[in-house]
Amino acid sequence: MNTEDREGHRRESVGLARVSRKPLPLPDAPAPPRRDVVFGMCTVDSKGRVSDTRAMSTLGWVAGLRVSFTVAHRVVVINADDAGGQGVCGRHCLRLPSSMRRAVGIGVNERVLLAAIPVPGLLVVHPLVQLDHWSMPIHTAVLGGDL
Repeated sequence: MNTEDREGHRRESVGLARVSRKPLPLPDAPAPPRRDVVFGMCTVDSKGRVSDTRAMSTLGWVAGLRVSFTVAHRVVVINADDAGGQGVCGRHCLRLPSSMRRAVGIGVNERVLLAAIPVPGLLVVHPLVQLDHWSMPIHTAVLGGDL
């Protein structure tokens, strides 16, 4: 078979033998990290309620379960407590006391990160300002140190 090169000269094409190659071996994928925390996000409604069915189900929390609230490390920590002042509503929601919301800087209609920790059975409510603090070094690095 004749073909032309870039200058227009005829050249004989040489048939190349097909070489069968095995694909290179891939390394084994690392096992995914064990996750003992189930995360969810929600918006605090006008009555201070938060709700995430998956988080509540992970904890085994059902309607009527009594809970108590504490503030620690700038988050609201909720745990099941027979002597708690509030209960889980039928739609898997909890009303965050206004004093707790104020203590950690959570306003009405703000998004929050919920972390359900099955052992020891806690629901942790993180204000988004914490996510800003946690992610700032990563965002700075991604942008080459300029933020």
